[in-house]
Amino acid sequence: MRTSLLSPCLKQISANSNHSLASITSYSNGSLISKRHFYYYSNGLLNNFSTNFGSSSKSSDSNSKNVQFIPNYRMMSLTPSNSIRQSHISTSTAATVNESTSESTNQTGSVIAKMAKTTLACHPQSSSNDSSTSHIPFEVKSKSVSNIPQKSILQQILNGEKKTFKQLKDPYLALTKPNLTFLIMLSSICSYALAPQSGSVSEFIFLTTGTLLASGAANAINMAREPNFDKQMQRTQSRPVVKGLVTPNEAFAFAGITGTLGCTILYFGVNPVVSALGFLNIVLYSWVYTSLKRKSILNTWVGAVVGAIPPLMGWATCSSLAEPGAWCLALLLYAWQFPHFNTLSHNIKGEYQKAGYVMTAFKNPMLNARVALRYSLMMFPICFGMSYFGVTDPYFIIDSSVLNGWLTYMSFKFWWQQKQNYSSAVKLAGGPTKEMIDLSNVYAKKTFWSSIWQLPVVLVLAMLHKKGQWDRLFGFNENETPLSSN
Repeated sequence: MRTSLLSPCLKQISANSNHSLASITSYSNGSLISKRHFYYYSNGLLNNFSTNFGSSSKSSDSNSKNVQFIPNYRMMSLTPSNSIRQSHISTSTAATVNESTSESTNQTGSVIAKMAKTTLACHPQSSSNDSSTSHIPFEVKSKSVSNIPQKSILQQILNGEKKTFKQLKDPYLALTKPNLTFLIMLSSICSYALAPQSGSVSEFIFLTTGTLLASGAANAINMAREPNFDKQMQRTQSRPVVKGLVTPNEAFAFAGITGTLGCTILYFGVNPVVSALGFLNIVLYSWVYTSLKRKSILNTWVGAVVGAIPPLMGWATCSSLAEPGAWCLALLLYAWQFPHFNTLSHNIKGEYQKAGYVMTAFKNPMLNARVALRYSLMMFPICFGMSYFGVTDPYFIIDSSVLNGWLTYMSFKFWWQQKQNYSSAVKLAGGPTKEMIDLSNVYAKKTFWSSIWQLPVVLVLAMLHKKGQWDRLFGFNENETPLSSN
């Protein structure tokens, strides 16, 4: 019988380094098969990580083995009786070995467990537990999802249980992601205000109501499709479907009602073009984007398109989409998504990965930072275009450039730090230190918050600088011809 013993002899390389040396030795029937050394970093990276114990002729008939390292301080929670597979599931082991027989697995698990208790505390104990939310750039209130009710709030009411209106309302309001829905509605209203043609009060009311309902429907479908994934992320554990307050079918029914009502209001109260755009956004967000999140990093680009459609809805309410100003506003919202979301996902990439989402932040960290910087730079020509095509006056270029410059500066700092962290010189030196990783996290947070302020202020400035607005305010008409004196 073939057995493989893992002998991780980890030691701290130096007081200032942030990595360890792992020596992996494989035996078969007492004979040495192979012995390789790897540099393991506390940030989760393993240099030269490709281990195949069955590559030699002596072990060609053995099953392939996988070795996966995680930070050493977590090994302190191991017990000798844990099997390797069980330890991997609970994320408290330093290695996972898949063997063809349970005997070899138990032997290996026992060896690693004993080694962990005595010799593998190379890295310092984490200062915060796994439930910490300090990595998330906004406040998150962690809530336990262990006590999920047997019945949803609606089922409880139908069964005769007494509930207040607030208890019924709150879960369904949460389904719509009210903060996000409100921002989407604001982007459509700003575009409506910047459109050259004037609209009516009724169009404004129908646009606002229809956009809110359509956006809420898209978000409800998104939550109904992802409860098993949302419960694995701290920032989404309190969602109503995850907590059992609303069942997925109830969320789908709610989305069907609100989505149909919203698109109908937009169709009859505004126009068919706006209604079609609202329906398109529901499909793109709740089905295309939500599905791509677990398949490809292209989900971010699709999500950016979703964010660019509401400005088109606002513009199309009273003006033609053939006008270039509409597409300048759409591009502004499209470009903004990347410095905003890429820096947000950078600091919660571990949660996305744990939940099974495919995000650029951990698939290609350098691309993630580069794209954030690239689209921050695009803000400049987009705002220039808004002035060039007559959406705003020329002074908007000056005001917007200040805000775009600040966002670009923070995006550059984030990108530059990531470039240093993943440079060849740093890799040869043993990988990025904890200080370097923390610095990139700080710049990501700063860029995220810069984007939070930049977009609404730019939109407000655009409305203040709307073409001809101050002329109308002070009674000047560009079409008036001054009287000539004879």
